[in-house]
Formats: sequence, C-alpha cells, structure tokens
Amino acid sequence: MAGAPPPASTRCAEIDGRWLTGGRTALLLRPDAEVDWWCAPDLDSPPLCWSLLDAGGGRASFPGVRYASGSDAPAGPTARIVLVAGCGRVEVRDGLLEGPGHHPALVRLVRGCVGDLDLVHELSVGGFGADRCRWELGVVARAGTGAQQVSVHGGQHVAAAGVLRSRLVAPRGRWTALVIGVGDQPPCPDADELAAMLDRAEAEHGAWLRGCRLPARHRQRAVDALAVLRACTYDPTGATVAALTTSLPEAPGHDRQYDYRFSWLRDASLAVSVVSLLGQRGDAGRYLRFVHRVTGGRVVPSGPVIDIRGRTVPDEREVPGVAGWAGSTPVRVGNGAAGQVQYDALGMLAEAVSVHVQTGGRLDGTTWRMVRDLADRVAAEDPAVPQPSHGIWEKRTAGPFVDGDIGRWLVLDRAVALGRWYRPWRSRRAWTTARDTIAARVRGAITPDGLLPQSYRQDPPVPDASALLAVIFGLLDPGGEQARRVVRRTLDALEAYPFLYRYPPDGSDDFSGTEGAFVPVSFWAVTAQALTGDLHGALARMDALCAALPRLLSEEVDPVEGTALGNVPQMWSHVELARALYVLDAAERRARWGTAGLWVWRLGRYARLRWGP
Repeated sequence: MAGAPPPASTRCAEIDGRWLTGGRTALLLRPDAEVDWWCAPDLDSPPLCWSLLDAGGGRASFPGVRYASGSDAPAGPTARIVLVAGCGRVEVRDGLLEGPGHHPALVRLVRGCVGDLDLVHELSVGGFGADRCRWELGVVARAGTGAQQVSVHGGQHVAAAGVLRSRLVAPRGRWTALVIGVGDQPPCPDADELAAMLDRAEAEHGAWLRGCRLPARHRQRAVDALAVLRACTYDPTGATVAALTTSLPEAPGHDRQYDYRFSWLRDASLAVSVVSLLGQRGDAGRYLRFVHRVTGGRVVPSGPVIDIRGRTVPDEREVPGVAGWAGSTPVRVGNGAAGQVQYDALGMLAEAVSVHVQTGGRLDGTTWRMVRDLADRVAAEDPAVPQPSHGIWEKRTAGPFVDGDIGRWLVLDRAVALGRWYRPWRSRRAWTTARDTIAARVRGAITPDGLLPQSYRQDPPVPDASALLAVIFGLLDPGGEQARRVVRRTLDALEAYPFLYRYPPDGSDDFSGTEGAFVPVSFWAVTAQALTGDLHGALARMDALCAALPRLLSEEVDPVEGTALGNVPQMWSHVELARALYVLDAAERRARWGTAGLWVWRLGRYARLRWGP
C-alpha cells in the first residue's frame, strides 16, 4: 500500500546523503544512516529500498536515532556516521561489498563511542509494484521477492507486518556486524574481517583519486564529479548510467518522471572525455570499450540508449501503487528514448575519441574504424538539408533541430582531424565538403542579434542552450565576434543567474508543469564564456554555481527556491562541471602566459599523461 509522500518543501533534505558504491549496485545513505534507495543486485534491478519515492516504501534504518556527524562527500565505497542513540553515541560504518558469486551485500558495522549500547535495526524490502517480502526467521533471516533473495546475518531477529527488526549490541570500541546480502552467500559475517575489507576499499578509492590531475579551482568539486561518475558505473561492463534513481520529478506534481538507470551514448562519451582530461586513462579505456559495445559493429544515427549489459532498454511502463515524490505520478521504469535519433550523441562520441587521443590515449584500429564509419554514414546523408532528429532534449516528435546539425558537424570535423593524424595519406574530401556545408547552414541560421534558434524554419525562432555547443566545440570560432554574440544572446534569453534554462520555461513542450533551470547547460555557460574571452564572467558564474548547488547534483534546479529537481545523482551535471573546470584552468593559463604558454602547458600535460611523470 502506498504511503503518504513527503512534503515538497523537504526535497533538498531528502536527497541529501551519500551514495555508497559497490561496482554492481549503489545505495543512497541519508545522514541519519537510513537507506531509502537501493536497487539490487544490479543498478537497474527493482529497488529493494525505495522510501525515497514513497514514505511507505522499503527502507533500512536505525529508528530512534539522530545524526551527530559524518562525511559530506557525495559518493564513495564506504561511509562513517556518528549517531545519537538515547543517552549515548554510536559510530556506524557502512559499505557495499561483494560476496561469493559477485552477490552484493550491505555491511553495517556499529560500535559504541563511550559505552555499550543496544540498537534496533529495521529492514523492509520489496513491494515496488509487487507484494512485500515475507521474512523467514532463524539465525539468518531470509526473504524473497521475485529473483531477489535477501538474507540478514547478525543480531537477534523478529518480524511483523513485513518489517524485520534486528537487535544489536554495539560494544564500546569493538565492531558488531549486520550484513544484508542479496543472494545466497554474503561475505563472512566476522566484524573484524569486514572492517579490514572496508579499509581496503577506502584505500583503493583514495589511491585512485590521488592519481587524478585536478584543476586548480574547486578541486573538491572535480573529486566529487569523479566519485559520482564511479558510482554511476556498472563494473561488469563499464556502462555508465545517467542517474541511479527513477521517477524523481522535474516538475513536482506533474508528469515529468523518468527512469534514468540506463546508459546513454552521450553520457558514456562524456565519461571518456572527462576522465581523459582529469588524467584517468585507465578508466577512459574502460568507458571507450563499452562505447564499442554500444555501437556493436553497426553505426547508425539511432538507438542512443541501451541497458547496462548492452541490450535493448525495456519499454517504458508505469508502476502502480507508488505514491511518487510529493504525489508526482506516474512512477515509471523503462525508457522510451531507445528508438530516437540523436546526432548530438554521435558528435560527442567522435569528440570523446579526439580528447582521449589529445590526452595521451592511443587510437587503435578498432576505434578508428568506429569513427570512420560514423563519418561515412553522416557524409552519405544529404548535407544540403537538415536531417530530422529528436534533438538533444529527446523531443517526442522528430524535427530539423539545429543541434542535430551541430552533432553531424562534430562527427565530421573530429574524424577529419583524427584522419589527418592516423591516416594522413588518404583524402577526406567527402567529409570536409559535408562538414563545411553543414557549418554554413548553422552559421546562416544565426539572426543578426546572435540568436541561433532551436530549429530551422521556426517562426518565431525559439532560443535554445544547445547553441552554446557551436561555440564550445568550435563550429563558431570562439575568438570571433559571431561566437561572442551567440553566447551573449543565448544567456540573455535563458539566464536565471547563475543558472540557465535549456529553452524557455513557458510550458510549451510536450509535458505538463514547468521545469527548472538545467544544471548541465549552466556549466555550458561557464565553458562558453571562458572560451570567448569572458574569463571574469566565467569565473564568477562558476563560483556562484558552486556556492548555490549541493555537492550531489541533480538534473535541474528551481532557480528561485534552490530546490533540486529530477533524478539524482545526474551524471551529466557532474561531468559538465568537471569539463568546465578544466576549460577554466586552461583559460586562466592562457590569460597569464599567452597562447604559447598554454601550448607548452598542454604539451607537458600530454607527455605526463602519455608516458608518466
């Protein structure tokens, strides 16, 4: 039975917390150690805990406690929280580990800070569009929901109304373990051994972060972005998911709820670019291998999203009996974008390969053939006319969107550049001719005051933040007056400082309600300002965005209330933040040392990334 939704005014507090990552799954741990979102055994499985969407949904918690202190990092393999329980304090240490057969398990270690404490842990699982689990009690408590088998080791168990209560003793200075396993065999329940496993996970995560090359400004934000990117990665395949949740509303009380637990080609490509820029070539190679799996030897300008195993995304459907956030229904699983045409994703794929090579990565024959086939396919389409697509915003009806042409141009431009380096003796005339024809059409669509509209033949023309991509990727020369005019006009039309809407929020799109400002394009504004020479404006906007936004970024934000909107954590928001920080780093060096100094820095950085310090 669906419970009453939490009030909309509590939204920011409800998404506050830390994502625990385990390679195959992730869960949202609130500051009071409550787990209110956990899909297991995999990132796209039906949620075991889902009180994020319904107060009556599954959860794991210590009732009767309150938060005292803990880490505010948005994601990581472990978490430490100190809770006040009665007259004492208890330290809780959580982590996601893999047991035999790669089955994930939530490890919850507790110990008293001053004296011994008695604690109760409550767990309810399942019920998301299905029956609530029934518990079978014994030394190990067990429950099953469809293909999900859950076992609880540690403590003394009683069950009532679908809730398992486990009584624990938290001794002073010594760990006691509660292990919630998904599958038949969780890790060994010995508390000291589990603590050692969590120590190793923390050490590995710290070593990985120390290997990054971080920007000079807002370094912690770059660390956060990388940690969230890792949280959104499915280790068995290297797939990245757009977000770890489904159906958090973009307009509370309306119908803008979607499932983002799938891998978009755009996001996978951006992951390659960002980890390359921040010095993680190993991760870049892993994400690039998944991109090869996405294309699967068949390059077509469609199918921009697949599931985390490389298969077709399930059809979009509604889940009955779930209250939804603040009454926002329908709650959806699956996604309807699988059959769309999105040229921007193909452009960002070619850009990702280019960035990977420019930051020390190798262009192997398989990757080159993928880029070559992309360019051949785009060049074979009539470059004299815009090709219909669903655009970067996944419009329900295809049309002649300008961002589609920007994506097509980007494929051809990066393929030409990579071909000159990898196969310099071959002519690319068909590519260059098509590229230049498309670029001329985009430039010709710019109005005298600098508006690059959302779509060709649009009357009146509608401003769209995707116009900034023409500047960011170089279709418009960032040093030219036309590029500066496009940036100024786009910001004037869509700005809610420091944020930016992706298009006018007038409710004229295909859905009800009015959406918020779009976080990824707000960082596009920083990048475009920096590239066009407005370094002061770019730095001020970045500082303001980092001050206004929490460390765990959503897709959208109410620019007046500061309320987070949409699924969390939104990978796209985090990677655009990281890319903007890199561009700011380069722009500041150019302002200080000039163009020659910037190139020296880039060459030195390439050498360090390619061959080591």
